Amino acid sequence: MAGPLAIQYAVPWDQVYSLWPHIANGTRRNVDDFSGKIVAKMKPGPLFEGLENLPDSPRFVLVANHYQRKGLWIIHVASALTQAIADRFGRDIDPPVHWMVTANWPPIRVGPWKFASPGDVLLPRVAHALSCYPVSFAGNNPAYTAGTIKRILKAAETQQRPIGIFPEGAAGSAGQLTAPLPGVDRFLALLARKGWPALPVGVSENGRFVIRFGELVSAAELVQSPDAAALMMSRIADLIRNDEE
Repeated sequence: MAGPLAIQYAVPWDQVYSLWPHIANGTRRNVDDFSGKIVAKMKPGPLFEGLENLPDSPRFVLVANHYQRKGLWIIHVASALTQAIADRFGRDIDPPVHWMVTANWPPIRVGPWKFASPGDVLLPRVAHALSCYPVSFAGNNPAYTAGTIKRILKAAETQQRPIGIFPEGAAGSAGQLTAPLPGVDRFLALLARKGWPALPVGVSENGRFVIRFGELVSAAELVQSPDAAALMMSRIADLIRNDEE
């Protein structure tokens, strides 16, 4: 678990700022380059375990716990995972991972009026710049999220790179697992029916930032499970148990 001697990684402001021209112009940032530059500044770098569990086919859902604390931002975790996938499957296709992302801020309420948060306004542009799939925060815009899910399912017919998801969403933090967001179970089941298995990834610390890949969960097992999201969170819990105790 994180403690007073936990590794502190600086916010990669240079890479965050590098997104602004793409956000403004509607263009895309090279995700391999973006994530690679972030990981290169992480000293010491993350320790990867279980890389042999990465499957032969890149058509799977990468499912990791949302591990974030002061000094270790979720962008560090996502970048490290992205680089591991790029190392495994090559850099000829960008992005190495199509991440699902959400805004972190709830709507702004003023008396009886409700306004979209700045995060929801920026979310589609940031997601486009990094080739991510955006979903609305806390179910604020279910129609928008449904449109994204439809795009993912359509792309899944031919897409040759993993889809990455943090089932807990922004509520997840270092040192504890929380329940997956509503809809994650159905999302995983829909992809499983298209033949997409899921790979659990446990993110934790044990004197070192550790990323541990578990065994692939078959599409058949996901479809047959009464709750595919709970199944994946259980597998993740198994991967981090020794580090978090």
